[in-house]
Amino acid sequence: MFLARLIRAFLRRYAKIEAAAVAPFIVGRRALDLGAGEGYVARELHGLTGAWICSVDVGGFRRAAVPYVTYDGWRLPFGDEAFDTSLMLLALHHCAEPEAVLDEALRVTRRRLIVIESVYRNRLGLFWLWLLDGWLNGYRHDGLMSAALAFRTREEWQRLFASRGLRSVETRWLGPWWERLVHHPLLCVLDKAAVPSGVPVDERVGLNGRTGEWTCSGSGRDR
Repeated sequence: MFLARLIRAFLRRYAKIEAAAVAPFIVGRRALDLGAGEGYVARELHGLTGAWICSVDVGGFRRAAVPYVTYDGWRLPFGDEAFDTSLMLLALHHCAEPEAVLDEALRVTRRRLIVIESVYRNRLGLFWLWLLDGWLNGYRHDGLMSAALAFRTREEWQRLFASRGLRSVETRWLGPWWERLVHHPLLCVLDKAAVPSGVPVDERVGLNGRTGEWTCSGSGRDR
């Protein structure tokens, strides 16, 4: 379908913008892209940072040639503190229980969490978010992408992050002024309160008999 191809082209272009925004904040050599969708952002980030990035989502949505794992939406198949940085880019509002998904992301993250969320300021803004998000995702993968479930205000997300003891490193609005007329993408760079020492991160990823967890693998193909 022409419209679906047009949306894929838009998503590839938007992934470049997202990757450029978050690349300066990536720390460490291993990163997790949770709620990765097609995997476009991970591909761009690898090119920008050289980091090894594993994409994860609840369905087989991969269209980029990146390491990709499908999971059940609850328990990530990785060991504790397996990744230096985890990203949740326009993903939390698709979760039925964002708090549980956030906690699971923090479990597998050693140092930093990077979140981009669509936030609203009033009822009209919330209406546009529901409308645009539902329309866009309705054309992705034959409508199998999860519908938006948990849009929140900037203050509500920040209270959630603070309740987990996360320290704010950077908070900024993304996108040009015209985009923020109906869509307010907020970037939050968050560090865990303490960086624990112990087993090197390289030994916490993969199914190798030591961690007992899955390996993030598979090259896929670009589409």
